[in-house]
Amino acid sequence: MDNYLRKAIEVKFGKPITQQRDINELKEDIFIETSNEIGFNTLRRGFGFLPSVKCSRKTLNILSNYIGFRSYSHFLSRDTENRLSDDWIELQMQLSLPKKKRGGFKFLENYLDKDYFPIFISHVIKSLIDQENWKQLSLLFEENRLFTFNHRTAVARMATSLHFNLINLPKEKLGKVSFLLENKNFRDLAIYMWVDYDHANGYFGRLVESSIQHLVSVEEKLFSQLYLRKIAFLNLAEFNIDYKNIEFPKNCHPILHGRYFSMLYLDEPKNRKTTRKEILLTASEHKAKNEFFQELIPLLMLLKDFSFLEEIFNLYYDELIGYVHWDHVSIERYNIIALVLVNIKNGQVKNNKLLFEFFAKDQVFHNNDRYHKIFYFVAAYHHKKRNGEEDSLNKIEKNYSKLGKEMRFPFFDLAFLKNYFDESEVA
Repeated sequence: MDNYLRKAIEVKFGKPITQQRDINELKEDIFIETSNEIGFNTLRRGFGFLPSVKCSRKTLNILSNYIGFRSYSHFLSRDTENRLSDDWIELQMQLSLPKKKRGGFKFLENYLDKDYFPIFISHVIKSLIDQENWKQLSLLFEENRLFTFNHRTAVARMATSLHFNLINLPKEKLGKVSFLLENKNFRDLAIYMWVDYDHANGYFGRLVESSIQHLVSVEEKLFSQLYLRKIAFLNLAEFNIDYKNIEFPKNCHPILHGRYFSMLYLDEPKNRKTTRKEILLTASEHKAKNEFFQELIPLLMLLKDFSFLEEIFNLYYDELIGYVHWDHVSIERYNIIALVLVNIKNGQVKNNKLLFEFFAKDQVFHNNDRYHKIFYFVAAYHHKKRNGEEDSLNKIEKNYSKLGKEMRFPFFDLAFLKNYFDESEVA
């Protein structure tokens, strides 16, 4: 029997068919609703109480009549919205079952090939967090098949949902969630899918620090070192990396590769000329140029290295302005503001109006929105100043200071905003 048909029958019946007496009650209900009878053993086979055999067309038509369709063919032609509704109801029914009857979370595998799978599993995760059911949450993340499929956009959406579940957790609850960091599936989703600078001095930074004791892979260890180094820089604090003895992964992801070069460029100022050449050579070997430069371009804005920014845009403008994946808009925002700053430096402020529009300041982006906008306000401040719009500067100062306080990065003080172009040398 079609799994969707079975689910729809249970929804119509009002409860899961889990016992022999449910079959008897269902048999009677079908007769009352349709004036047609289906054999007791036929229903037992359909619901797994006896070895399954193919249902006759007559039986399928009666069952389809029972749930409100003209025929089985009519049932099969129902639209995607109805299937989503059926699956959503089934999900709620599964979650309402006692743990032993539900048998863990393997039932979620039925939705892996559906576009709405990220919504379903995110709902389950949120429900378990809201219930503070940490044991069941741990069991969920142990279901490897639910977290190891190769669908980039789906994983990105799951990570975004998890981010919003964790972002407002009080410290005591976040501490309870931290034991999940032992699980690689949780670390991948909560930490490595995208880097959070907005909450580096909040929940995300605490997760990264707490995860260190559990790290196994070279990629994870390198990620953590580089992230903590960047946060220390923005916090005007010390964090040393031994670049000569650093362990580097094979086939390094372009974002991680670019992050490594960004920190190397920061920490070894005497070797920047050599590192710059190495960066450009490595960029030519990566297909995903926007991912490779994701961390480099913001760092170059922090260092005010306009010549290097200009060289990068001259080489890879088309690859850096525009995006393929929905979450790449985060990268594009950095690149847009970097272009604005280069234009201001070169006295070409007339070219900035359209770039500011592309940035879409009023849109609240799900990832690093504050970190994007701190750069935006630096650019907007000096664009307005060059255009003689002095009346706007006070409001920009307030917005900039507000973001700086929210992120708690002492690097972003008012001097950085006001004096950004006063010293154009690389920091």
